[in-house]
Amino acid sequence: MKKHEKGITLIALVITIIVLLILAGVAIATLTGDNGILTKAVEAKDKTETAKETEEQMLELLEKQLNEEGKITVSALKVGDYVKYGDKLTAQTYVTKENEEPDTGYETSQTFNTNTTTLWRVINKKANGDVEIVAVNNTLSSDGTTGLYLKSQNGFLNAETILDNLCSKLYSNPAYGTARSINVDDINNLTGFNPETSEWGDKEYYLNNRTKTYTSGGPFWDKNTNTFRNATTENPITIDNTYYYYTVNENIPLYDTLIEESKTYTGEYKEENYPMFYWLASRSVNAYDSGSNFNVHNVVSGNVNNWYLFHANPNGSTLERARAFAVRPIVTLNANVQLNTSDIAKDGSEEAKAWTLK
Repeated sequence: MKKHEKGITLIALVITIIVLLILAGVAIATLTGDNGILTKAVEAKDKTETAKETEEQMLELLEKQLNEEGKITVSALKVGDYVKYGDKLTAQTYVTKENEEPDTGYETSQTFNTNTTTLWRVINKKANGDVEIVAVNNTLSSDGTTGLYLKSQNGFLNAETILDNLCSKLYSNPAYGTARSINVDDINNLTGFNPETSEWGDKEYYLNNRTKTYTSGGPFWDKNTNTFRNATTENPITIDNTYYYYTVNENIPLYDTLIEESKTYTGEYKEENYPMFYWLASRSVNAYDSGSNFNVHNVVSGNVNNWYLFHANPNGSTLERARAFAVRPIVTLNANVQLNTSDIAKDGSEEAKAWTLK
């Protein structure tokens, strides 16, 4: 009897080859397909090389900017940095109540001149790269001891325009930026104060008594026409309460520049002229059943406060007064204005190291 010989059959061989071919196909697909290992490796390599090239380009650009004098722009400044801007100004003169300027309400005109020696500090950086700088010193009238007088109805009506016009005339330079007066929103931005949510005196009254309607007396301010007129039953006037005040926290940026000097006054408020205080180009109104005060915001004795220039009662009695506070300009520097980096000791950290502009 013959023994059965052991061996692989043709069918088994064919099946084995087919399995090997399938496995080889899977392996090749894994290595070379769209999501294959080799493809992924190539993509990773390309991304790495691209990122490296981008980084090198950025470093080269930065190095070029640093090595080429004045190629860093003001957008690189930080809030609080000192900046020298006066040398970019041409001395100008602003005279109140002249050249069709709005009436201050005060009996006489006043003359103000550009202060080309004061330093400036960064107070705000805008999303578009523009930088706002505020003067370190108050601007006073040409006698050096008197603030800007505002009085009565016209002083209230025109306060914002007068302050902005004065600052624009004295401190704008078209090649660098435009100037305006500081306003209450600038201080609020530094302090984080919000009259709707922050705590302040009389908050409950003013938030719960948003408006007062007068049917007699005045004249009261008609915000729709920005005029004063008497109130009657047939033609009443509704006043919005926009009054608020608060003490400025000493830990805010620029406190030493914007607030500290205002705390030096220790006398009684019986005079008209307070050159250590300054106006904010923002108006407010506080209204009661007994009458309304029409105010201009200011920085006084470490506080954001208000001084009323005109008061009106429903019985027809009125009271007017004049106040003279300093002016504080803000300049918006265009984002493309360049810094002079030739002196590496100038980093803006203090007055002696103030940045200079190209």
